[in-house]
Amino acid sequence: MPDIDIDQFAREAALLRHCAPIFFLPSPTARPPAIYANGTVALVDTGQIKLVVTSSHVWDEFQKYKQEVPTACLCSVFANGLGYYVRLPEQPLHIDREIDLVVFEAMPGSWKMGCKEYYRVERWPIPKASGNDKIEFMGFPGKYRETAVNSANFGASYFEFGVLDVSDRKIVSVGAGDHRFLDNDGKEVPPIEMGGLSGSPAYVRDGKGRLSLIGFVQMGGTSSDNLFLTHAAFLRRDGTLGR
Repeated sequence: MPDIDIDQFAREAALLRHCAPIFFLPSPTARPPAIYANGTVALVDTGQIKLVVTSSHVWDEFQKYKQEVPTACLCSVFANGLGYYVRLPEQPLHIDREIDLVVFEAMPGSWKMGCKEYYRVERWPIPKASGNDKIEFMGFPGKYRETAVNSANFGASYFEFGVLDVSDRKIVSVGAGDHRFLDNDGKEVPPIEMGGLSGSPAYVRDGKGRLSLIGFVQMGGTSSDNLFLTHAAFLRRDGTLGR
């Protein structure tokens, strides 16, 4: 059994608190094997409002699915057990397809949060990434989703990327150095397909190891390819998006 990297475990646990899977169900009473697709959402507290943020293309794909299945619902789960899944609002608070973001108002008073927490943004406006940044995030790759009649497991994965380039709207990142991906037994695994990671919140750390929200994952091929993210700086304190 491999030695446990306590520091890495703590880093992943901190990131995992602020994200969750988002998935499509054909109806509110559907069993887990009926889950159609999944992405990732960020849980964000602006100080004025609590939000659920993901990529707008996830919302658009759900709308296409709902045209075929009118009873479909867009869901997430924060606490252990699919019986605790929550339905996201029928309409987003704000959507901007040009930057590929959609924002929903959270309902923390009625949602079972489990060990999840909303990441509190302390600095406004949110700063943009720079060329020297190292980005960390966790999300829920679709290939690791496992379901049974009464259960669903959304396997989470940790990623670390270096910033390759920054534009007005996007961050381009590349795998950080010789970073390898390991399974629970410490064995190296092949590059991970990025499907299911859209919407994952990405962070940089300051000199004291504190997290600072920097972006949201938009798209990528595998963990060995370039990754594209949208700046978190587009998020406003009132929960709307601005460019």
